[in-house]
Amino acid sequence: MITISPSVKSIFPQARFGAMIVSGVGQPADRSIMDALIADELNQLKASYPDYERKNALASDPLCHYAAYYKHFKKSYHVLGQLESILLRGKSIPPVGVPVEAMFLAELKSQLLSAGHDLDMTQGRLTVDVAAEPLTYKSISGKDQQLALNDLFLSDEAGVLSSIIGGPDYRTRITDTTRDCLYFVYGVEGVTGQRIETHLETLASYLSKAIEGVQIKSIDIY
Repeated sequence: MITISPSVKSIFPQARFGAMIVSGVGQPADRSIMDALIADELNQLKASYPDYERKNALASDPLCHYAAYYKHFKKSYHVLGQLESILLRGKSIPPVGVPVEAMFLAELKSQLLSAGHDLDMTQGRLTVDVAAEPLTYKSISGKDQQLALNDLFLSDEAGVLSSIIGGPDYRTRITDTTRDCLYFVYGVEGVTGQRIETHLETLASYLSKAIEGVQIKSIDIY
């Protein structure tokens, strides 16, 4: 389903990626189940970091791999920021709809970077590539976003869907009318295919519990 470009294989030969297609996410969700899942997982997360220190977290797997990647762009890994907002500032996952909340929760649990897309809004073949020029796409906020040179990104035949540094696009964002989702995982070098698969299975379990009738169509590791 997804093509990995020769540039990716040349520049990031050990990078791994994951894709999961889920249908039926537009069915009514059980808010109480999702809220309970979030509360339980966040409590477990807090218990696993009783004396959180960023230095120690950044030395752990897989955060160390993402930190190394982001450092090339003089950026901080945003999932680390989300983790710290939970652990240090008592924040929770924003109520943005179960298909997206489930992805955020899985990201916090596994610390892997994911992007969610409305599958029906994608066009043609999907490709993972390395940015060789500063292409511009509309970010999920609706503002123009320029690809960072040498950043990994996912695209279809109509344009960029997401990139590691720039985040997801606006065109294929998940909305209240989304029926089928594509969840894509960026596994930078050092992240194993097994870890990606486990992450997607965790996400699938959240969705299956909170939305009756969802179907996991496929999970593929590249």
